[in-house]
Amino acid sequence: MFSLIGLTWALSSNAFLVMGDMPYTPIDEMNLAPTGALGKKIKTTEHAFLIHVGDMKSGSEPCKNELLEKNKQLLTSLTTQPFIYTPGDNEWADCDRKNLIPRYDELERLVYLKTLMFDDKYLEKANTLVDFQQQPSMHENARWRLADVEFITLHIAGTHNGRREVLKSDKQLAYQQADTRDANNLNWLAQANPTAKGYVIAFQADIYTHRTAQPACSKTQPEQCDGFKVYRDALVEFANTVKKPVLVIHGDTGPYCQQPLSENLTRLNVPGDFMFSDIAKVSLVQQDTDVTWQINSLKSGKPLKRICR
Repeated sequence: MFSLIGLTWALSSNAFLVMGDMPYTPIDEMNLAPTGALGKKIKTTEHAFLIHVGDMKSGSEPCKNELLEKNKQLLTSLTTQPFIYTPGDNEWADCDRKNLIPRYDELERLVYLKTLMFDDKYLEKANTLVDFQQQPSMHENARWRLADVEFITLHIAGTHNGRREVLKSDKQLAYQQADTRDANNLNWLAQANPTAKGYVIAFQADIYTHRTAQPACSKTQPEQCDGFKVYRDALVEFANTVKKPVLVIHGDTGPYCQQPLSENLTRLNVPGDFMFSDIAKVSLVQQDTDVTWQINSLKSGKPLKRICR
């Protein structure tokens, strides 16, 4: 049975770093600075790339260009390796919150965010990854390989992927864009390479903690629905089809934990969200024809043993 717990480091391992929901606080910024606890650890830790699963600012801060640009500069300066990013709701879907000054049209912020983050410099580094590709219809979705494992990013943000709390944008347009995101995400997942030994799928939203008893969202039911059900179902079906290890990585909620969902499907809730100012180091361990993973705290070096509830 596929397990993430109790594995030992192997010399043939390949490692990557993953983080999310930060910087939220001055403590995060201090830790991520070049002389900070995390900044120094990153510089001295071998890794193939760094993934940020979104929410690169606190939801209580207004989505000003200057703040987004400052946090982008901080995050992209953490590593000389490729920096991979997938959008979180704090950077666009939550920018219309009533307690923010100024408030923004969330769809306008999404356009700006994608222009800011996925620029030529980002692509220059990302293109050094093996078989790096962007989805033509939605450039924030990407795929690449490391140690015969395929990595896939999907744009799944909180607020049920932009379906809840649409306060300044045209609601019908927001729902149409959410439908398009769903279709693009599912299509991108379906294009996974069947020859991979395992899969790592990264996105922002905690689709497990934020489940509801409502039906799945659809074109005919865009409101009062569970925008994440389609993804929970799709990931179970994907894991059952490939019959290989699948690690789902997300942020969005506080706990830094992992949870086996089935024999070969596991989720990792990365550190962040002001509760854990840390970064996860994930090592890929080749075992004959299989691959397994070891997840450690970058700050302490200790294995992750906490199980998500």
